Amino acid sequence: MARKERMPSKADSPSNYQQMAKLILDTSTWLDLAKPRIEEVLIELEQQIDQKITVLLTCDIILEEWERNKKRVLEDVISSIRQHAKSAMKLADLLSKEDKAALVRIVEKYTQVQEEQEHLAQIFFSRVEKLLYESEKFKIYDQLKIDMADRALTKQAPFHNSKNNMADALLYFGAIEHVNQKNEIATDLIFVTSNYKEFSDPIDFTKLHEDLHKRNVHFYNNLARALKMRKEVIDLTDEYDEYRFWMWIESEAEIARGK
Repeated sequence: MARKERMPSKADSPSNYQQMAKLILDTSTWLDLAKPRIEEVLIELEQQIDQKITVLLTCDIILEEWERNKKRVLEDVISSIRQHAKSAMKLADLLSKEDKAALVRIVEKYTQVQEEQEHLAQIFFSRVEKLLYESEKFKIYDQLKIDMADRALTKQAPFHNSKNNMADALLYFGAIEHVNQKNEIATDLIFVTSNYKEFSDPIDFTKLHEDLHKRNVHFYNNLARALKMRKEVIDLTDEYDEYRFWMWIESEAEIARGK
């Protein structure tokens, strides 16, 4: 009699360890995300977190830099919204009387919705801040600071240029240390930073510098690209799980037929 095969689970998937990943964004990426330009990126991030396929990481360094810069960033966003009307009115003197009147009417309509746009920008900013403060927080230990000082003395990335990259180094290696200490099945870490000169390969800016290579660490200099990768991995894993399920159904049917 044929041995009965158990129903496959997601643990059987060769990509199961990729079903969840830890994601850390440097402060500049957080501040850039807070500018309401492409809402689809924020929506995708929120969905991945809600679905528990991506876990955001943060630490005191990120939170402190956010607090120092968030007022300026929000003010810049509001100023940009208001600047549209001012820029349009600068063109008025170059237009004919009829065209100038038409432009004034358009600007007046925009001004009427400007307050709403500013309110929506503040809501968008609050959504980003909520994600940041609800992120899984890790601690930067004193030993890591000592290790990074030694790394700086030997000019290893991200200390291979003339900048003081201590904060960035602590973010990167602190997140790696945190994931390793948690000792979870899902140990993939996605690191997103716009500081490509510090972390990227000098020849290919889309790849991590060779001094920084670590197992299961994925590097991106663009958040949208990182989220797209996560979605593709999950979709492929789901397809594999569906395939395994139907193979199990077929196997059970053959057993029932006495094969």
